Amino acid sequence: MKKLLVLLVVLLTAVPCFAAAPLRVYVGEMNAVGAAAKDETKVAVQSLLASRLSSDKLLSVATAAEAEVVVNGTYISIGKQYNIDAVVKTTGGQTVTRTFVSGDGGQDALFAAAASLAQKLITDLEAKLSANGIPRIAQVVAVPLTTVPVRQHGGDIVRAAMPGDQGDLQRAPQGDIVRPQAFYRGAPNKGEIKRLDGMYNLLAMGEMKADGKRLLFMAQNQSVAALYEGEGRPFTGFSLDGSKRIVGLDYIDADANGAPELYVTIMNGGELSSEAWALKNNKLVKIAEGLPYFFRAIALAGGPLKLYAQEQGRGDDQFYGDVFEVVWQGKKIIKKNKISMPRYGNVYSFNQFKHPSGELLTVVYHENNYLIVYDKEHKELWRSNDAFGGSELYYQVEDLDRVRTYGDKYRWFFMNQRIQVTSKQEVLVGKNDGFWVLGNARMYKRGAVYSLYWNGAALEEVWRTKDTQNYMPDFWFDEGKSELLLLQLTQREDVLMRSKGATALQIKKVE
Repeated sequence: MKKLLVLLVVLLTAVPCFAAAPLRVYVGEMNAVGAAAKDETKVAVQSLLASRLSSDKLLSVATAAEAEVVVNGTYISIGKQYNIDAVVKTTGGQTVTRTFVSGDGGQDALFAAAASLAQKLITDLEAKLSANGIPRIAQVVAVPLTTVPVRQHGGDIVRAAMPGDQGDLQRAPQGDIVRPQAFYRGAPNKGEIKRLDGMYNLLAMGEMKADGKRLLFMAQNQSVAALYEGEGRPFTGFSLDGSKRIVGLDYIDADANGAPELYVTIMNGGELSSEAWALKNNKLVKIAEGLPYFFRAIALAGGPLKLYAQEQGRGDDQFYGDVFEVVWQGKKIIKKNKISMPRYGNVYSFNQFKHPSGELLTVVYHENNYLIVYDKEHKELWRSNDAFGGSELYYQVEDLDRVRTYGDKYRWFFMNQRIQVTSKQEVLVGKNDGFWVLGNARMYKRGAVYSLYWNGAALEEVWRTKDTQNYMPDFWFDEGKSELLLLQLTQREDVLMRSKGATALQIKKVE
């Protein structure tokens, strides 16, 4: 009886605290219609609204299970106009309030639009709280009756206990490659991980020394460094000046003379002005400049590595005409075989693979990073539901007509991750996630590499790496050694701290 009275006292004294507790609000998935990057816009609107929808009477929570009310909405973009509708409902489905914001400026106005929408919702919800117009739900605190120790097996993957497991956890081998049906032991410490000063965007692999160390080339926005695997210091390199910006880096013997060249795709004031360099006596020497091409070394359908090029267009169509296989003759680029591109295809967004029947299929990145597979007639066969690729590397083209509308005189063009195809016809693609956008600037938080195989109807997952804890600007698969080279941005440039950023190169064994 005494215990019951104590319990009643506790419950009664808790009532005023509950009445004063903030309303728990969860911002659910937001839809996006007409946006240039649909998935990224949905995430951006959700994140922006969640971060601003808090006050002394409202608390933005991380999951719907914690919430008393849930916010959903739709972002609509038509030309330069935008509109964001939002509806707030209780977890029981009762509509509490709805509102909207609209204006012009498109996605460049997303920050201000989200702030305005959040303020409208805060005002409406606080008014309804004051009028007791929102049914409240007491927050339940679950107290476990018993604590069951979980045995650790030393693996990176933990599986939930299933019926018949006798309460134990299924053992998961430690490894770097995650497979859908089984987890294969990899070699996470294979190859030394080296930290390099500077924010490197691009990676190109060269030949191998007698001691087994690979020659590597890495590029920042305005510089290129050459180093050997396992070494933390470049042995040669060069820098660019002015408005030049490196957007592509490829190392290949395009003249078949036994001495590969380094092709550096460069944008100079919005115009292509690429260069070719050669490694002579352990020094990079320029052999050509002002080349009007986007370059990419590609092993089509897992075949021999060849150099391909495409010219620059104007306006939004930056990739002009067909893609050509090219060779280096003397000091000139000579076009050879033409490859007609399907929709969304360009020299940086495509590769080819062979169907088990022998038919040659083309895989490309959609402009919003979905993968699309086409047949030889350029008929679309399949499109992924998930977005892959993703890069923070960009260049700008001046467009003075944008100033009045967007306050920015430049068009921004983002590059994309490479698509590799192995001799086994596995399609390797990168996938950066945890996307954030600040105006035109992008930021990713983690990355992974996926191996996909065409089963006759769709690309299905064969294996994937575990997520890196950093943005992955580039990768390369060395099929001969069955190793993945992952470039990771471990520290971003901070002007106030006078830090130039840092990059790490990690090598993972695929077994």
